[in-house]
Amino acid sequence: MTEFQTKIQEAFQQAQAKAATRVRELEQEARKLLETLGDRAQAELKVFLEFAQKPSREQILILGVELEKLGKKLQEIAARSETKTEPPAPSQPN
Repeated sequence: MTEFQTKIQEAFQQAQAKAATRVRELEQEARKLLETLGDRAQAELKVFLEFAQKPSREQILILGVELEKLGKKLQEIAARSETKTEPPAPSQPN
């Protein structure tokens, strides 16, 4: 009967070793999966942040209107300064 118990113990030890090996493999796969998911989550967060930083169409429209107003004011200022700096028309001698 001791031979039978020895065989059972050996089979049990082999089964434990196989199970421990499989557990380690599963743990490694789980770690890789978590790293991959973490990387993906970081990438998605980065995309969301970049998207949030992009101006909306409405903001661009408002900016365009303001730039147009600024351009018109600059043209008016330039026109006024030209009229002030123009030399008087030369008078013809009689």
